[in-house]
Amino acid sequence: MDLSRGVYSRDLKIAAMRAIDAGSTTGEIARKYQLSPHLLERWRGEWRAKGDQAFPGIGRRGAALPAVDEARRMAELERKIGQLTMENDFLKKALQHFREHHPPAIVNGGDACLKKSVKPRRKAKP
Repeated sequence: MDLSRGVYSRDLKIAAMRAIDAGSTTGEIARKYQLSPHLLERWRGEWRAKGDQAFPGIGRRGAALPAVDEARRMAELERKIGQLTMENDFLKKALQHFREHHPPAIVNGGDACLKKSVKPRRKAKP
């Protein structure tokens, strides 16, 4: 049983990712290139995160141009801030709507908790 790690070229990785992006399934690509579907999923995560900067080569894993990486991170954070701002605005409007149009049914919870439920009486048989 060979436990050595496979070394795959950047071109093979990019070809596999482009085939997946074109609509092929992970299983099809795994069979075609004789790769593990789990390995393809790992590559796909890196491909989606870094795009053309993915798969830099042996010994440079994760090393990217600082300016490009920082610009990408800033853009991602700005998108997240925009999304959270929109969610906050929506929730504030919804809360205001419910405060204005749907007042609480029970103002004092103590009164509602002390009332006993009453069962209707059964009619006597004739």
